[in-house]
Amino acid sequence: MREIKFRLIRDGKIVGYEKWYLGSWSEEEQMYRAKPCWLYSKDNKKWNPTYIFHDNKEQFTGLKDKNGKEIFEGNIVHFLDPESPSRPKVHKSIVQWFQEGCSYECAIINSNKSCGLYKLAQNQIEVIGNIHDKPD
Repeated sequence: MREIKFRLIRDGKIVGYEKWYLGSWSEEEQMYRAKPCWLYSKDNKKWNPTYIFHDNKEQFTGLKDKNGKEIFEGNIVHFLDPESPSRPKVHKSIVQWFQEGCSYECAIINSNKSCGLYKLAQNQIEVIGNIHDKPD
């Protein structure tokens, strides 16, 4: 199951992260020791229930790049073109999410704004930045 997590944006800057905590259920006591709730972090490491004000969010894809870095919507990534393995060609693209029916898929939008859904192995993708730190 993919972790439900978001990167929080305010005034075009990353201000923190939000994730869904499932709580802690005690089978023996038949009750929650800790109830499910949203948790927040400014550094994506230390989490607490204190809300972080934001005006936009970007969804975590559930994937990590070849260096173990989490891939979020809005990340800029490098990857080898899976359709031309004999002629290695590196693409620089922005990760976006879109909903198709009841499922979400990860789309890579390349520099000429065409959309491609790629079946990439995680060891082929490298996060090199995001649209907030590198808007150009």
